Amino acid sequence: MRHFKGLSENEINNFFHIPPNEFSKTTDKLKLGIALGATLYIPGLMSNFSLKFVENSFENLTSGIICLEDSISDNDLIEAENNVVEQLRTLAEAIEEHSSLQNNLPLLFLRIRNTEQLLRLSRELGNSLGLITGIVFPKCNSNNASDFFSCLESLNKEKSFSLYGLPIIETKEIIYKESRQEELQKLYAIFLHYERLILTIRVGATDFSSLFSLRRPYNRTVYQLQLIVDCLTEILNTFNRYDNNFIISGPVFEYFDTKSEKILFEEVQLDLLNGFYGKTCIHPNQIDIVNAVYPVSKETFDDASMIAGNRYVTNGVLRSPTKNKMNEVKPHYSWAIKILAQAEIYGVLNENVTTHDFIGYIKNL
Repeated sequence: MRHFKGLSENEINNFFHIPPNEFSKTTDKLKLGIALGATLYIPGLMSNFSLKFVENSFENLTSGIICLEDSISDNDLIEAENNVVEQLRTLAEAIEEHSSLQNNLPLLFLRIRNTEQLLRLSRELGNSLGLITGIVFPKCNSNNASDFFSCLESLNKEKSFSLYGLPIIETKEIIYKESRQEELQKLYAIFLHYERLILTIRVGATDFSSLFSLRRPYNRTVYQLQLIVDCLTEILNTFNRYDNNFIISGPVFEYFDTKSEKILFEEVQLDLLNGFYGKTCIHPNQIDIVNAVYPVSKETFDDASMIAGNRYVTNGVLRSPTKNKMNEVKPHYSWAIKILAQAEIYGVLNENVTTHDFIGYIKNL
């Protein structure tokens, strides 16, 4: 799997100083968390998603979440579960017949409702569950998080899988100010205990907004909802510290028509600026916009390489290669390590290519 796989070799050379590297579910966990990028929600009722993967219908998609939670009404749940089992079995059979399909298959995740559902589906899927990279735990809080991860850990041991957990922080205990700090500290302790299993922590801005009867319009980013951004900031403050290995994914953007693309592009840049990596997407139109933000500029890559490369030579200040800023080895080192991981996964743009140049091209292919 590789980002921007829809581009030809000539196009890659035109835009990239260093092209994106390939990755898979066995890639180092930190890099894999960064690599998810635009993660497309796939409703469990979609009857033909296995065919779409076989036919490579989502050309630049590298990760998808098959959802059996909020996107499915209670009345349709059994039908959705049966469909997911059928589709994953069909996909497993197709890969068994044509092993090359595996190379183009996005990383797949299953969003469940509870541990009982996960265990039931794991029995029905059998070895087909091996197509899944991780399990998404919605509405994760201090009361259910340990059960989620304990169940996942047992399942991995029983089936010899290496499934990751992706908890979603989106409940009232986090957004309500009076309970937020206590809840964050409880979750931090649980997540730290299961850190080896956590690929990304996800956040649910839509659920947060609903608790205040808020919904942002298409022409506003989530960072203009002050109640929500205050909470997101504290989540980042808790889980995004340099001495942890947590990757936090940005909140979903609810609009997918062309008039909202500029705001989505702006929001993803703000996500990255504030420490989020990747974003849940609800429509294929969003995939290229989200992923186009993540290739690293040549200048940024050179700065990060200088800082990381001089860690054991000097821990003082260095003049940047472009001679326009200072690079301080000690305070900038943790930043540099993440930039280099991002560059490995998404590539490094040519010196005179900007993110705007790149997105302008790929959105008009």
